[in-house]
Amino acid sequence: MTVFAALSVAATAALAAGCASARPMGGAPRNEAAYGAYLRGLLLERSANFPEAIDAYRLALEHDHRSALLHVRVGGAYVKLGQMDRALQSFSKALSLEPDQPDALRWVAMLHASQGELDRAVSAYERLRTIEPNDQFVLSTLADLYVLQGQLQQAIEIYQALIAEFGSNSQYHFNLGVLYGRLNRFGDAIEELSRAVERTPDSLEARVALGLTYELGGRFLDAAQWYEEATRLDPLNPRLHHHMARAYLAAKDYPQASAEYQAVLDLAPQDLEAIMGLVRVWLAQHRHDEAARFLGRKLRELDELPELYVALGIVYREAKQAAEAMRAFERATMLKSDYSQAHFYLAAQLDQLGRRSEARQRLRRTIELDPHHPDAMNYLGYLDADEGVRLDEAKALIERALALDPENGAYMDSLGWVHYKMGRFDEALVYLERAAQRLTTDPVIFDHLGEVYLKREDVEQARRSWQRALELNPEDAAIQQKLERLNASDTVPAGHHDE
Repeated sequence: MTVFAALSVAATAALAAGCASARPMGGAPRNEAAYGAYLRGLLLERSANFPEAIDAYRLALEHDHRSALLHVRVGGAYVKLGQMDRALQSFSKALSLEPDQPDALRWVAMLHASQGELDRAVSAYERLRTIEPNDQFVLSTLADLYVLQGQLQQAIEIYQALIAEFGSNSQYHFNLGVLYGRLNRFGDAIEELSRAVERTPDSLEARVALGLTYELGGRFLDAAQWYEEATRLDPLNPRLHHHMARAYLAAKDYPQASAEYQAVLDLAPQDLEAIMGLVRVWLAQHRHDEAARFLGRKLRELDELPELYVALGIVYREAKQAAEAMRAFERATMLKSDYSQAHFYLAAQLDQLGRRSEARQRLRRTIELDPHHPDAMNYLGYLDADEGVRLDEAKALIERALALDPENGAYMDSLGWVHYKMGRFDEALVYLERAAQRLTTDPVIFDHLGEVYLKREDVEQARRSWQRALELNPEDAAIQQKLERLNASDTVPAGHHDE
């Protein structure tokens, strides 16, 4: 259940019960006639006769129009009739008479929360907190609302206050751990989640959260151990085996990863994610023939799923079997003509075979099917930039891709390269240096940097960039030739760029 769904459930339950029902006599009308009508309204409301209850409360208001409580009772009855606008009007009237009327504030806060009006709900709960600083429900709900607003530090402070006031609580420690994890404070997250496990030894969700936290922190074997503990509590849960397999694969423990993906397939033979995961394990081990045979068998069992043909194409591509890869990607697009990712992989294969015109067509088809496909935008823009054609269009495409994924080093490299092709060497250098900081093992980026530095007549930086590119790809003859020319004379003009 999402935080918002939980809030809505809590609000609905409170609405059904009636916020003010716990203290109906607080602030009761002092006028005798008003008090009699008020008591009649209470009886009618408890009998679920809400329209007549409203009439009784309104009669009481005629005798005591300054009673905030009576406006709260009217509003509560309107809530139970589903007339939320009228209810809010009544609660607002109550607050205009008594700005800190707690029941009116509770109603307003919960109504706004249940309707997704987070800013107004937070404002009401913050006012309630000043009136009732140790109210556990108010604090917990305010923390949830802060989470929905993305104010994670404020939520953390409230959970810390709850623990300080009400003592250690498994759920509070769990929530704190999750929040610390979202802030990449993995040490704090692990500490809080471990406390949650200590206080609730059979907690499945705390163990999974610990596994995820260790995984996000790059401690994959520790993550796998916590997933394994969770699996002992629920051994037939495929999702837990998925988690374990993913962690073992990241740790390069391929036998264990394979065993866990197979465990998923034993429980759910058609689980596509597990099929793909097992293929990834074999690809990491360069066991291409085994992966291809497995996918061939699954294609027969699962009626030629196009997703499996894409996976088979990737296997053949990794095995340097270009023709077979092409056929697999083409088959995927034939089976599912609107499968954008299949068109994308087919475009990449066509480009690898030197058929760039066809590759461009497939990339345009990918973007037509999925207008938010940054890889296709970047690829198409890079192809044009590399050939020095349609540079303005190429730049716009790459900028769209970077807007969708601002930290992607490959996209930064493409944008730097298009600036280079446009003769904007200062701008090119900015993006290429950023790309090199993010992708430190990509020889193409350092090759591009060498070209830009040479255009800026920074021969030493050009030499260092190409030396780094050659370290990363010692078999690149084009880079070797550039270095030889550079070493022969520091005044050699920039050479033609070759990939």
